[in-house]
Amino acid sequence: MINESLLAQYHATIISLSKGGMLFQQGEPATSFYIVKSGKIKMSNYSEDGREFVQGYFTAGQSFGEPPFFSKGPYPASAAATEKSEVWKVGYNDFLRLLKDNFPIHLEITKTLGTRLVYKSTMLSELAIEEAEHRLLTLIRYLVDHEAPYGKTSIKLAFTRQQLADMTGLRVETVIRSIKSLEQKRQLEIDADGKIIWTQNSK
Repeated sequence: MINESLLAQYHATIISLSKGGMLFQQGEPATSFYIVKSGKIKMSNYSEDGREFVQGYFTAGQSFGEPPFFSKGPYPASAAATEKSEVWKVGYNDFLRLLKDNFPIHLEITKTLGTRLVYKSTMLSELAIEEAEHRLLTLIRYLVDHEAPYGKTSIKLAFTRQQLADMTGLRVETVIRSIKSLEQKRQLEIDADGKIIWTQNSK
């Protein structure tokens, strides 16, 4: 989203994390803006009974944790690396200066936030009233829209059954059954390695 040389101009630093390394904890004040340089970051929180719910996975070039940063509130979820990762960190005042000096970037971040808000609203409705298969299809379509290079007609999802379960609030056994059912209905494909394939022909 933002050129690395530009980030450096506004005093961005790089944080290195090993797999499982924690970037911030739920409830901490959001005082910095984060962008993944490499690897993958997971934002998640836990219910009272210890069940994890994943808010999202973020890879190279993607920012995360923006709402509490702009509202100067606490993080509603924790962020940790799911693999060896590097993350750009920019302080609050420096990042506001970057946005003020670079309106196209400001606009792109606004668009990203808008898209994520629509997704959150959609998933809240799915969690409340929709069946497992419908919930999974909604998530898969969203992931495809944001993972697939522009113009590509087919994409292999880089998410495990467990990760899909964590993002939908379903049990992994339910996800496995639902994906098999969706394959039988030709609403998605599964390759020899068990990965989900989504094409333009998918319903």
